[in-house]
Amino acid sequence: MEKLRTIITQDAEVDDQNSLRHFLFYTNEVELQGIVQTSSKFHWVGVPGAVKPKRSENPYAFGGDADQNGPFDQPYRWPGTDWMFRVIDDYEKDYPNLCIHAEGYPTPDYLRSITKIGNIGYEGEMEQPTEGSELIRKHILDDDPRPLYLQVWGGTNTIARALLDIQTTYENTPEWPALYEKISRKVIMTACGEQDPTYRSYIAENWPKIQFVKTLQMGSYAYGWMGMPEGESKDTLRAPFMKSGIVNGKSALAKDYCVWMDGHYYEGESDDCQFGTNPRIQDDWFLAKIGIPKADPFDFLSEGDSPTFFLLFNWGFRTLEDFGYGGIAGRYARVSDQYNSKGEPVNVWDVVYDAYTDRNGITKPTESMWPYVCDIQRDFAARVGWCAASSYDEGEHAPALTVPSGLDVTAPAGSHVQITALSDAQVTARIYEEASSLSAKDAVLDGFDLYVPETAKQGDMIHVIIKAQADGHFKLTHYAQVIVTVC
Repeated sequence: MEKLRTIITQDAEVDDQNSLRHFLFYTNEVELQGIVQTSSKFHWVGVPGAVKPKRSENPYAFGGDADQNGPFDQPYRWPGTDWMFRVIDDYEKDYPNLCIHAEGYPTPDYLRSITKIGNIGYEGEMEQPTEGSELIRKHILDDDPRPLYLQVWGGTNTIARALLDIQTTYENTPEWPALYEKISRKVIMTACGEQDPTYRSYIAENWPKIQFVKTLQMGSYAYGWMGMPEGESKDTLRAPFMKSGIVNGKSALAKDYCVWMDGHYYEGESDDCQFGTNPRIQDDWFLAKIGIPKADPFDFLSEGDSPTFFLLFNWGFRTLEDFGYGGIAGRYARVSDQYNSKGEPVNVWDVVYDAYTDRNGITKPTESMWPYVCDIQRDFAARVGWCAASSYDEGEHAPALTVPSGLDVTAPAGSHVQITALSDAQVTARIYEEASSLSAKDAVLDGFDLYVPETAKQGDMIHVIIKAQADGHFKLTHYAQVIVTVC
Protein backbone atom coordinates (compact mmCIF):
# COMPACT_ATOMS: atom_id res chain seq x y z
CA MET A 1 0.00 0.00 0.00
CA GLU A 2 1.33 3.42 -0.99
CA LYS A 3 2.29 5.58 1.96
CA LEU A 4 0.76 8.99 2.38
CA ARG A 5 3.14 11.90 2.72
CA THR A 6 3.16 14.69 5.24
CA ILE A 7 5.08 17.67 6.60
CA ILE A 8 4.87 18.79 10.22
CA THR A 9 4.85 22.47 11.13
CA GLN A 10 5.03 23.27 14.86
CA ASP A 11 5.68 26.14 17.26
CA ALA A 12 7.57 24.18 19.98
CA GLU A 13 4.82 24.43 22.60
CA VAL A 14 5.36 21.88 25.36
CA ASP A 15 2.56 19.77 23.92
CA ASP A 16 4.08 20.09 20.43
CA GLN A 17 7.27 18.62 21.85
CA ASN A 18 5.21 15.73 23.23
CA SER A 19 3.47 15.35 19.87
CA LEU A 20 6.78 15.13 18.01
CA ARG A 21 8.04 12.41 20.34
CA HIS A 22 4.76 10.53 19.89
CA PHE A 23 4.75 10.97 16.11
CA LEU A 24 8.29 9.63 15.66
CA PHE A 25 7.16 6.24 16.95
CA TYR A 26 4.91 6.11 13.86
CA THR A 27 7.22 7.42 11.14
CA ASN A 28 7.21 3.96 9.57
CA GLU A 29 3.53 4.46 8.70
CA VAL A 30 3.99 7.55 6.49
CA GLU A 31 6.52 9.30 4.31
CA LEU A 32 7.58 12.22 6.47
CA GLN A 33 8.97 14.98 4.24
CA GLY A 34 9.62 17.74 6.72
CA ILE A 35 9.69 18.91 10.35
CA VAL A 36 9.44 22.69 10.31
CA GLN A 37 9.49 25.06 13.29
CA THR A 38 7.28 28.09 12.91
CA SER A 39 5.87 30.77 15.18
CA SER A 40 2.34 31.26 16.49
CA LYS A 41 0.39 33.59 18.73
CA PHE A 42 1.90 31.61 21.63
CA HIS A 43 5.62 31.49 20.69
CA TRP A 44 8.09 33.59 18.72
CA VAL A 45 11.75 34.58 18.72
CA GLY A 46 11.24 38.31 18.04
CA VAL A 47 12.60 40.59 15.32
CA PRO A 48 14.44 43.83 16.21
CA GLY A 49 12.26 46.80 15.35
CA ALA A 50 9.11 44.76 14.74
CA VAL A 51 5.85 46.18 16.08
CA LYS A 52 2.50 44.53 16.51
CA PRO A 53 0.51 45.23 13.33
CA LYS A 54 -2.89 46.80 13.59
CA ARG A 55 -5.67 44.36 12.70
CA SER A 56 -8.61 45.48 10.60
CA GLU A 57 -11.98 44.02 11.46
CA ASN A 58 -13.03 41.50 8.84
CA PRO A 59 -16.79 40.88 8.67
CA TYR A 60 -16.06 37.46 7.18
CA ALA A 61 -13.61 36.47 9.93
CA PHE A 62 -14.01 33.04 11.46
CA GLY A 63 -12.18 31.03 14.04
CA GLY A 64 -8.89 32.66 15.07
CA ASP A 65 -8.01 34.84 17.98
CA ALA A 66 -7.04 38.48 17.36
CA ASP A 67 -5.86 39.19 20.91
CA GLN A 68 -2.16 38.40 20.50
CA ASN A 69 0.57 39.59 22.79
CA GLY A 70 3.43 41.93 21.88
CA PRO A 71 5.83 43.54 21.43
CA PHE A 72 7.18 41.54 18.52
CA ASP A 73 10.78 42.70 18.89
CA GLN A 74 11.36 40.48 21.94
CA PRO A 75 11.16 36.70 22.43
CA TYR A 76 7.85 35.45 23.76
CA ARG A 77 7.77 32.01 25.41
CA TRP A 78 10.58 31.02 23.07
CA PRO A 79 12.16 27.57 23.63
CA GLY A 80 14.82 27.79 20.92
CA THR A 81 15.21 25.37 18.03
CA ASP A 82 17.84 22.90 19.26
CA TRP A 83 15.19 20.81 21.02
CA MET A 84 14.10 19.22 17.72
CA PHE A 85 17.54 17.75 17.18
CA ARG A 86 17.68 16.50 20.76
CA VAL A 87 14.43 14.65 20.10
CA ILE A 88 15.94 13.07 16.98
CA ASP A 89 19.02 12.11 19.01
CA ASP A 90 16.70 10.23 21.35
CA TYR A 91 14.96 8.61 18.37
CA GLU A 92 18.38 7.43 17.18
CA LYS A 93 18.84 5.48 20.42
CA ASP A 94 15.54 3.65 19.92
CA TYR A 95 15.84 3.29 16.15
CA PRO A 96 17.52 -0.17 16.07
CA ASN A 97 14.82 -1.77 18.23
CA LEU A 98 11.96 0.00 16.45
CA CYS A 99 13.24 -1.49 13.17
CA ILE A 100 12.95 -4.98 14.68
CA HIS A 101 9.23 -4.51 15.16
CA ALA A 102 8.23 -2.72 11.95
CA GLU A 103 9.72 -1.94 8.57
CA GLY A 104 9.94 1.54 7.13
CA TYR A 105 11.37 3.68 9.92
CA PRO A 106 13.44 6.54 8.43
CA THR A 107 17.05 6.87 9.48
CA PRO A 108 17.92 9.50 12.09
CA ASP A 109 20.15 11.26 9.57
CA TYR A 110 17.24 11.53 7.13
CA LEU A 111 15.11 13.11 9.87
CA ARG A 112 17.89 15.61 10.60
CA SER A 113 18.11 16.48 6.91
CA ILE A 114 14.41 17.41 6.70
CA THR A 115 14.28 19.39 9.97
CA LYS A 116 14.18 23.09 9.11
CA ILE A 117 13.53 26.49 10.66
CA GLY A 118 10.61 28.33 9.14
CA ASN A 119 9.16 31.77 9.78
CA ILE A 120 9.64 32.26 13.52
CA GLY A 121 9.98 36.03 13.87
CA TYR A 122 6.65 36.76 15.54
CA GLU A 123 2.99 35.82 15.41
CA GLY A 124 1.96 35.76 11.75
CA GLU A 125 5.40 36.72 10.44
CA MET A 126 5.86 35.75 6.77
CA GLU A 127 8.20 38.52 5.63
CA GLN A 128 10.85 36.45 3.80
CA PRO A 129 11.36 32.93 2.45
CA THR A 130 13.00 30.59 4.97
CA GLU A 131 14.50 27.12 4.83
CA GLY A 132 11.18 25.83 6.16
CA SER A 133 9.00 27.67 3.65
CA GLU A 134 11.30 26.62 0.81
CA LEU A 135 11.03 22.95 1.81
CA ILE A 136 7.23 23.25 1.84
CA ARG A 137 7.22 25.14 -1.48
CA LYS A 138 9.38 22.45 -3.10
CA HIS A 139 6.98 19.67 -2.14
CA ILE A 140 3.89 21.63 -3.11
CA LEU A 141 5.40 22.08 -6.60
CA ASP A 142 6.75 18.55 -7.06
CA ASP A 143 5.30 16.06 -9.52
CA ASP A 144 4.28 13.53 -6.86
CA PRO A 145 0.60 12.74 -7.54
CA ARG A 146 -0.16 11.96 -3.88
CA PRO A 147 -1.93 14.55 -1.70
CA LEU A 148 0.39 16.57 0.51
CA TYR A 149 -0.84 16.68 4.10
CA LEU A 150 0.51 19.74 5.90
CA GLN A 151 0.13 19.39 9.65
CA VAL A 152 -0.34 22.68 11.50
CA TRP A 153 0.64 22.54 15.18
CA GLY A 154 1.40 26.27 15.37
CA GLY A 155 0.76 29.17 13.03
CA THR A 156 0.11 28.79 9.30
CA ASN A 157 2.59 31.55 8.46
CA THR A 158 5.39 29.36 7.07
CA ILE A 159 2.90 27.53 4.85
CA ALA A 160 1.44 30.88 3.83
CA ARG A 161 4.92 32.11 2.86
CA ALA A 162 5.48 29.03 0.68
CA LEU A 163 2.15 29.60 -1.09
CA LEU A 164 2.87 33.32 -1.48
CA ASP A 165 6.19 32.59 -3.19
CA ILE A 166 4.46 30.20 -5.57
CA GLN A 167 1.75 32.76 -6.33
CA THR A 168 4.29 35.54 -6.89
CA THR A 169 6.35 33.39 -9.25
CA TYR A 170 3.56 31.90 -11.38
CA GLU A 171 0.49 34.12 -11.13
CA ASN A 172 1.16 35.99 -14.39
CA THR A 173 2.24 32.95 -16.41
CA PRO A 174 0.19 30.80 -18.81
CA GLU A 175 0.50 27.74 -16.55
CA TRP A 176 -0.99 29.51 -13.53
CA PRO A 177 -4.68 28.45 -13.87
CA ALA A 178 -3.79 24.75 -14.11
CA LEU A 179 -1.13 24.99 -11.39
CA TYR A 180 -3.51 26.84 -9.09
CA GLU A 181 -6.16 24.13 -9.43
CA LYS A 182 -3.58 21.38 -8.97
CA ILE A 183 -2.28 22.91 -5.74
CA SER A 184 -5.79 23.58 -4.44
CA ARG A 185 -6.53 19.85 -4.78
CA LYS A 186 -3.12 18.59 -3.69
CA VAL A 187 -2.60 20.48 -0.42
CA ILE A 188 -4.63 19.40 2.60
CA MET A 189 -4.02 21.18 5.89
CA THR A 190 -4.82 19.35 9.12
CA ALA A 191 -4.68 22.06 11.73
CA CYS A 192 -4.95 22.50 15.47
CA GLY A 193 -7.12 25.54 14.86
CA GLU A 194 -5.83 28.94 13.79
CA GLN A 195 -2.84 29.97 15.85
CA ASP A 196 -2.04 33.11 13.88
CA PRO A 197 -3.99 35.30 11.42
CA THR A 198 -2.35 34.06 8.20
CA TYR A 199 -4.93 31.43 7.31
CA ARG A 200 -7.61 34.09 7.24
CA SER A 201 -5.53 37.00 5.95
CA TYR A 202 -3.70 35.18 3.14
CA ILE A 203 -4.58 31.51 2.57
CA ALA A 204 -8.37 31.78 2.73
CA GLU A 205 -8.20 34.98 0.65
CA ASN A 206 -6.03 33.51 -2.12
CA TRP A 207 -6.44 29.73 -1.85
CA PRO A 208 -10.01 29.19 -0.56
CA LYS A 209 -10.33 25.72 -2.14
CA ILE A 210 -7.50 24.19 -0.09
CA GLN A 211 -8.99 21.87 2.52
CA PHE A 212 -8.42 23.17 6.05
CA VAL A 213 -9.43 20.56 8.64
CA LYS A 214 -9.64 21.97 12.17
CA THR A 215 -8.78 19.01 14.39
CA LEU A 216 -9.71 20.70 17.65
CA GLN A 217 -10.40 17.69 19.87
CA MET A 218 -9.15 19.79 22.77
CA GLY A 219 -10.99 17.94 25.51
CA SER A 220 -9.99 14.50 24.30
CA TYR A 221 -6.22 14.93 24.01
CA ALA A 222 -5.25 18.35 25.36
CA TYR A 223 -4.94 20.20 28.66
CA GLY A 224 -8.63 19.92 29.51
CA TRP A 225 -9.01 16.12 29.36
CA MET A 226 -9.76 15.87 33.09
CA GLY A 227 -13.19 17.37 32.43
CA MET A 228 -14.16 14.60 29.97
CA PRO A 229 -16.55 11.70 30.74
CA GLU A 230 -15.31 8.74 32.75
CA GLY A 231 -14.35 5.58 30.91
CA GLU A 232 -11.46 3.61 29.41
CA SER A 233 -10.06 6.61 27.59
CA LYS A 234 -9.73 8.60 30.79
CA ASP A 235 -8.12 5.62 32.52
CA THR A 236 -5.28 5.64 29.98
CA LEU A 237 -4.56 9.33 30.61
CA ARG A 238 -4.19 8.98 34.36
CA ALA A 239 -0.88 8.58 36.15
CA PRO A 240 -0.91 4.78 36.68
CA PHE A 241 -1.12 4.11 32.94
CA MET A 242 1.24 6.95 32.01
CA LYS A 243 3.90 5.75 34.48
CA SER A 244 3.66 2.09 33.52
CA GLY A 245 3.09 2.51 29.79
CA ILE A 246 4.75 5.72 28.55
CA VAL A 247 7.25 7.35 30.95
CA ASN A 248 8.56 4.02 32.21
CA GLY A 249 12.22 4.33 31.19
CA LYS A 250 11.98 1.77 28.39
CA SER A 251 12.46 4.29 25.59
CA ALA A 252 14.90 7.17 25.13
CA LEU A 253 12.35 8.90 22.91
CA ALA A 254 9.68 8.73 25.62
CA LYS A 255 12.09 9.56 28.45
CA ASP A 256 11.59 13.32 28.14
CA TYR A 257 7.91 13.11 27.26
CA CYS A 258 6.29 15.67 29.57
CA VAL A 259 3.58 14.84 32.10
CA TRP A 260 2.16 16.76 35.03
CA MET A 261 4.61 17.65 37.84
CA ASP A 262 7.38 15.38 36.60
CA GLY A 263 10.28 17.74 37.38
CA HIS A 264 10.88 18.83 33.77
CA TYR A 265 11.81 22.47 33.28
CA TYR A 266 10.71 23.90 29.91
CA GLU A 267 13.25 26.25 28.36
CA GLY A 268 11.85 29.68 27.56
CA GLU A 269 8.49 29.15 29.28
CA SER A 270 6.94 31.43 31.87
CA ASP A 271 6.21 30.19 35.39
CA ASP A 272 2.51 29.78 34.65
CA CYS A 273 3.37 27.16 32.01
CA GLN A 274 6.00 25.25 33.99
CA PHE A 275 3.83 22.20 34.45
CA GLY A 276 6.73 20.10 35.68
CA THR A 277 8.28 22.31 38.33
CA ASN A 278 5.97 25.15 39.44
CA PRO A 279 4.48 24.10 42.81
CA ARG A 280 1.56 26.54 42.30
CA ILE A 281 0.77 25.49 38.76
CA GLN A 282 -2.39 23.63 39.81
CA ASP A 283 -3.87 26.83 41.19
CA ASP A 284 -2.45 29.36 38.75
CA TRP A 285 -2.91 27.86 35.30
CA PHE A 286 -5.74 29.20 33.18
CA LEU A 287 -7.99 26.10 33.10
CA ALA A 288 -8.03 25.90 36.90
CA LYS A 289 -10.00 29.14 36.84
CA ILE A 290 -12.88 27.54 34.93
CA GLY A 291 -13.18 24.51 37.19
CA ILE A 292 -11.18 21.80 35.41
CA PRO A 293 -10.24 19.20 38.07
CA LYS A 294 -6.68 19.16 39.35
CA ALA A 295 -4.19 16.70 37.94
CA ASP A 296 -2.12 14.20 39.87
CA PRO A 297 1.64 13.94 39.41
CA PHE A 298 2.44 12.03 36.19
CA ASP A 299 -1.04 12.45 34.73
CA PHE A 300 -1.14 13.06 30.98
CA LEU A 301 -0.39 16.72 30.23
CA SER A 302 -1.36 17.46 26.62
CA GLU A 303 -0.86 16.62 22.96
CA GLY A 304 -3.42 19.05 21.63
CA ASP A 305 -1.90 19.02 18.14
CA SER A 306 -1.69 15.25 17.70
CA PRO A 307 -5.15 14.79 16.12
CA THR A 308 -3.58 16.42 13.04
CA PHE A 309 -1.67 13.18 12.49
CA PHE A 310 -4.14 10.76 14.08
CA LEU A 311 -6.36 11.86 11.20
CA LEU A 312 -3.75 10.34 8.88
CA PHE A 313 -3.25 7.13 10.89
CA ASN A 314 -6.68 5.77 10.03
CA TRP A 315 -6.09 2.24 11.50
CA GLY A 316 -8.62 0.78 9.08
CA PHE A 317 -11.07 3.66 9.10
CA ARG A 318 -11.81 5.42 5.81
CA THR A 319 -11.32 8.94 7.12
CA LEU A 320 -9.25 10.17 4.20
CA GLU A 321 -11.94 9.24 1.69
CA ASP A 322 -14.27 11.66 3.44
CA PHE A 323 -13.61 13.39 6.76
CA GLY A 324 -17.29 12.87 7.55
CA TYR A 325 -16.71 9.11 7.76
CA GLY A 326 -14.92 9.49 11.11
CA GLY A 327 -12.00 7.61 12.62
CA ILE A 328 -9.59 7.62 15.53
CA ALA A 329 -9.21 11.41 15.25
CA GLY A 330 -12.96 11.86 15.30
CA ARG A 331 -15.51 12.91 12.71
CA TYR A 332 -15.69 16.20 10.81
CA ALA A 333 -18.21 18.15 8.75
CA ARG A 334 -17.72 20.69 5.98
CA VAL A 335 -18.61 24.13 7.27
CA SER A 336 -21.19 25.76 5.02
CA ASP A 337 -21.34 29.34 6.27
CA GLN A 338 -17.74 30.57 6.19
CA TYR A 339 -16.41 32.86 3.46
CA ASN A 340 -13.40 35.02 2.72
CA SER A 341 -13.70 38.77 2.26
CA LYS A 342 -14.50 38.26 -1.42
CA GLY A 343 -17.56 36.22 -0.50
CA GLU A 344 -15.96 32.97 -1.71
CA PRO A 345 -16.72 29.86 0.36
CA VAL A 346 -13.67 28.43 2.13
CA ASN A 347 -13.01 24.70 2.35
CA VAL A 348 -13.06 24.39 6.15
CA TRP A 349 -13.95 21.25 8.08
CA ASP A 350 -14.71 21.25 11.79
CA VAL A 351 -15.25 18.71 14.57
CA VAL A 352 -18.68 17.20 15.17
CA TYR A 353 -19.80 15.39 18.30
CA ASP A 354 -20.99 11.79 18.65
CA ALA A 355 -23.04 10.15 21.38
CA TYR A 356 -20.84 8.72 24.14
CA THR A 357 -21.98 6.59 27.07
CA ASP A 358 -19.81 7.02 30.13
CA ARG A 359 -18.99 4.55 32.87
CA ASN A 360 -22.11 5.54 34.78
CA GLY A 361 -24.40 4.83 31.84
CA ILE A 362 -24.98 8.50 30.98
CA THR A 363 -25.05 9.24 27.24
CA LYS A 364 -24.39 12.70 25.88
CA PRO A 365 -22.77 14.38 22.83
CA THR A 366 -19.00 14.27 23.22
CA GLU A 367 -15.96 14.98 21.08
CA SER A 368 -15.99 12.24 18.48
CA MET A 369 -12.36 11.27 19.13
CA TRP A 370 -12.91 10.46 22.81
CA PRO A 371 -13.86 6.75 22.44
CA TYR A 372 -10.57 6.04 20.63
CA VAL A 373 -8.16 7.71 23.05
CA CYS A 374 -7.75 4.43 24.93
CA ASP A 375 -6.78 2.68 21.66
CA ILE A 376 -4.30 5.45 20.84
CA GLN A 377 -2.71 5.34 24.29
CA ARG A 378 -2.40 1.57 24.40
CA ASP A 379 -0.83 1.44 20.95
CA PHE A 380 1.58 4.23 21.96
CA ALA A 381 2.53 2.28 25.07
CA ALA A 382 3.11 -0.87 23.03
CA ARG A 383 5.53 1.00 20.79
CA VAL A 384 7.34 2.42 23.80
CA GLY A 385 7.69 -1.22 24.87
CA TRP A 386 9.24 -2.12 21.50
CA CYS A 387 12.26 -0.04 22.48
CA ALA A 388 13.09 -2.51 25.26
CA ALA A 389 12.10 -5.64 23.30
CA SER A 390 15.07 -7.01 21.41
CA SER A 391 13.00 -9.54 19.43
CA TYR A 392 9.71 -9.25 17.58
CA ASP A 393 8.01 -11.81 19.78
CA GLU A 394 8.78 -9.80 22.94
CA GLY A 395 6.64 -6.88 21.72
CA GLU A 396 2.91 -6.44 21.27
CA HIS A 397 1.56 -5.69 17.81
CA ALA A 398 -1.83 -4.71 16.46
CA PRO A 399 -3.94 -7.64 15.23
CA ALA A 400 -4.53 -8.39 11.56
CA LEU A 401 -8.04 -7.90 10.20
CA THR A 402 -9.52 -8.66 6.78
CA VAL A 403 -13.09 -8.41 5.52
CA PRO A 404 -13.55 -10.95 2.69
CA SER A 405 -17.13 -9.80 2.09
CA GLY A 406 -15.79 -6.39 1.05
CA LEU A 407 -15.67 -2.87 2.42
CA ASP A 408 -18.14 -1.52 -0.16
CA VAL A 409 -21.44 -3.35 -0.42
CA THR A 410 -24.65 -2.49 -2.26
CA ALA A 411 -27.96 -3.87 -1.06
CA PRO A 412 -31.66 -3.09 -1.57
CA ALA A 413 -33.90 -1.82 1.21
CA GLY A 414 -35.36 -4.63 3.29
CA SER A 415 -32.47 -7.02 2.57
CA HIS A 416 -29.89 -8.73 4.78
CA VAL A 417 -26.14 -8.25 4.32
CA GLN A 418 -23.82 -10.89 5.75
CA ILE A 419 -20.46 -9.41 6.66
CA THR A 420 -17.48 -11.72 7.10
CA ALA A 421 -14.42 -10.58 9.07
CA LEU A 422 -11.28 -12.61 9.76
CA SER A 423 -8.71 -11.87 12.45
CA ASP A 424 -6.34 -13.47 14.91
CA ALA A 425 -8.15 -11.49 17.64
CA GLN A 426 -11.67 -11.09 18.97
CA VAL A 427 -13.90 -9.35 16.43
CA THR A 428 -17.04 -7.30 17.03
CA ALA A 429 -19.21 -5.04 14.86
CA ARG A 430 -21.42 -2.00 15.39
CA ILE A 431 -23.40 0.44 13.29
CA TYR A 432 -21.84 3.90 13.24
CA GLU A 433 -25.13 5.74 13.18
CA GLU A 434 -23.74 9.29 13.28
CA ALA A 435 -21.71 8.75 10.09
CA SER A 436 -24.61 7.01 8.34
CA SER A 437 -27.77 8.23 6.64
CA LEU A 438 -30.80 8.88 8.83
CA SER A 439 -32.39 5.57 7.87
CA ALA A 440 -29.58 3.76 9.73
CA LYS A 441 -31.49 4.36 12.97
CA ASP A 442 -33.84 1.59 11.83
CA ALA A 443 -31.06 -0.79 10.77
CA VAL A 444 -30.42 -3.88 12.90
CA LEU A 445 -27.06 -5.62 13.29
CA ASP A 446 -27.22 -9.16 14.66
CA GLY A 447 -23.63 -10.26 15.04
CA PHE A 448 -22.39 -9.68 11.50
CA ASP A 449 -25.79 -9.89 9.81
CA LEU A 450 -27.05 -6.43 8.87
CA TYR A 451 -30.73 -5.80 8.16
CA VAL A 452 -31.16 -2.86 5.78
CA PRO A 453 -34.41 -1.15 6.80
CA GLU A 454 -37.42 -0.87 4.47
CA THR A 455 -37.33 2.88 5.10
CA ALA A 456 -33.90 3.23 3.44
CA LYS A 457 -33.78 5.13 0.17
CA GLN A 458 -31.53 4.66 -2.83
CA GLY A 459 -28.13 6.17 -2.09
CA ASP A 460 -28.44 5.93 1.70
CA MET A 461 -25.30 4.67 3.42
CA ILE A 462 -24.95 2.56 6.53
CA HIS A 463 -21.50 2.46 8.11
CA VAL A 464 -20.54 -0.69 10.00
CA ILE A 465 -17.39 -0.55 12.14
CA ILE A 466 -15.53 -3.84 12.58
CA LYS A 467 -13.16 -3.95 15.54
CA ALA A 468 -10.47 -6.57 16.16
CA GLN A 469 -9.04 -6.48 19.68
CA ALA A 470 -6.11 -8.61 20.80
CA ASP A 471 -6.04 -10.21 24.24
CA GLY A 472 -2.52 -9.04 25.16
CA HIS A 473 -1.64 -6.67 27.98
CA PHE A 474 -2.49 -3.57 25.96
CA LYS A 475 -5.52 -5.02 24.12
CA LEU A 476 -4.35 -3.54 20.81
CA THR A 477 -6.96 -2.89 18.14
CA HIS A 478 -7.43 -2.70 14.40
CA TYR A 479 -10.53 -1.55 12.56
CA ALA A 480 -12.35 -1.91 9.26
CA GLN A 481 -15.15 0.31 8.01
CA VAL A 482 -17.80 -1.31 5.83
CA ILE A 483 -20.11 1.01 3.91
CA VAL A 484 -23.40 -0.48 2.75
CA THR A 485 -25.03 1.66 0.05
CA VAL A 486 -28.71 1.16 -0.68
CA CYS A 487 -29.40 0.42 -4.35
